[in-house]
Amino acid sequence: MATSTKSHSPYYRKAVPPQEVSPPLQPAPPLKHETILFEDGKTLFEKDIAIPMRDDILLYADVYRPDPSIKAKTPTLVLFAPFGKHGAVPRERFQNMGVDFEKLSKHTHWELPDPLPWCGEWGYSFLVVDPRGTWWSEGDASNHISPEEGRDGYDIVEWASQQEWSTGDIGWGGGVSYYAMSAYQTAVLKPPHLKAIMIWEGISDIYREVNAPGGIPNVPFQQFWMNMTGNGLGMTEDHAVNSLEHPLFDEYWQSKVVDWSLIDVPVLAVTGWSSLGLHLRGTIEAWKQMSSPNKYLLIHGGREWSEFYKDENINRQRLFWDRYLRHVSNDVDAWPRVEIAVRTSATESSQRIDSDFPPKAELTKYRLSTDDKLALNDGSTSSSPSQSVSFIAHKPDSAAIFDLKINRRIEIIGYSSVKLFIQALGFPDVDLFVALQRIDKKLEADATFGWLRASHRELDTEKSIPERPVHLHRRRLWLRPQDIVEVNVELWPSSTIWEAEETLRLAVKGTTFTDPENMTQFKGPSHSFGEVRIWMGGEYESELLVLEVASSGER
Repeated sequence: MATSTKSHSPYYRKAVPPQEVSPPLQPAPPLKHETILFEDGKTLFEKDIAIPMRDDILLYADVYRPDPSIKAKTPTLVLFAPFGKHGAVPRERFQNMGVDFEKLSKHTHWELPDPLPWCGEWGYSFLVVDPRGTWWSEGDASNHISPEEGRDGYDIVEWASQQEWSTGDIGWGGGVSYYAMSAYQTAVLKPPHLKAIMIWEGISDIYREVNAPGGIPNVPFQQFWMNMTGNGLGMTEDHAVNSLEHPLFDEYWQSKVVDWSLIDVPVLAVTGWSSLGLHLRGTIEAWKQMSSPNKYLLIHGGREWSEFYKDENINRQRLFWDRYLRHVSNDVDAWPRVEIAVRTSATESSQRIDSDFPPKAELTKYRLSTDDKLALNDGSTSSSPSQSVSFIAHKPDSAAIFDLKINRRIEIIGYSSVKLFIQALGFPDVDLFVALQRIDKKLEADATFGWLRASHRELDTEKSIPERPVHLHRRRLWLRPQDIVEVNVELWPSSTIWEAEETLRLAVKGTTFTDPENMTQFKGPSHSFGEVRIWMGGEYESELLVLEVASSGER
């Protein structure tokens, strides 16, 4: 039986006034246009500039730029996010994130570059904008990568290009997370003066990557998001409510996904394996679809914020902007198209250079068996009779485990999936959480995760491939106790080496694997209740599908 929901307008609520926000956020000071010379004697800070939009709404921005006596006209980076240009998020949020405070000036805001070297030394301008409806900017907020933000972005780019301190060469990005995500809706509109974008950890499909991965609602993240961004003078989208009001991938969520192939300006896209469950999938997917002939992908093995502020990566950012905003020939011309950190342990990795992601690889299939084992599927028909293993979906300590003892070094890079034949005995649905793990003598490390609400199992047959199922999320296909149904779980991209004698483990359960304190938890309405059986053997070919590349030891 299938049901569908009719799309309707998003729900808004009154925003929290800019001077009444709650800790840990810092209130916004009253608007006051002024210009200050920073202590380095080279960087000017111009505060609270009004930027008019096409509908006469005013957005407020701060500009960091070199003193005109040093450099009169500069390339400009647009930094656009709802986190407060005044630095609403305290620096203490960086604690335990591996960021070296000592090398950053006091003017460095959360997820943004340090303006002193960039502006005073290297001759760039930063235009830091509070989006529509956030903080003192006028209007109502429809943040979360909306088409309206794209139109505002177009106007911001063209406004910046006409300022007396601008060369007319505008880049979008240069910050982390939303500062990257906001590039998509603007870039597809092709503002004439937008010359390049930087996607440093950028979700590109809000529904599939953070709101409801696999169709499972991630309400705690939406509540966290509202606390961070729902601040302004007017109304703001209530993302927590909209997550529940729009459980399917309807017009509301579709409007927040662009046609990435329309993006043809140069792009540097960066993400890391630590962004599993947040930015990883979307950064890679957007990069793959972009039509730009000058696009570069870096997948690092470190942490989101610490990698951004590493000296080597600041140099990478500077080279990219110099190449495409200053139009100088430099090392970017020799950059590889793709650089991938291949994890050799939980904390160590080696670098792989390639021309695409995923690299050329062989699709390898492993059958699941009732003796808790994985076995290489050579394509022959299984001779074992149909049997099942079960777990109790609502119990965190109940899982179906399948192990494979590795007899040679294998390197799995790219997409993976799990095909399961399931039977839910206690509820007409089940939330499936899947982990691919690397087990050695010392520890258990997660290579990747996947999620799927079984009622969302319907595939987009035009986009799906065996190792990368794509789900429609357009209707619910409920389960009946007597039915055994096929589900295909997408595992997020990964890159891990298993050495001989280590164990490759596949684990399936009805509750999350990750740290309960992690903000990307699935604590919304659960559909995991009662016994769930996984069938295998005979006509039920439950299997793990991975992309196995030639190991660095074999190349």
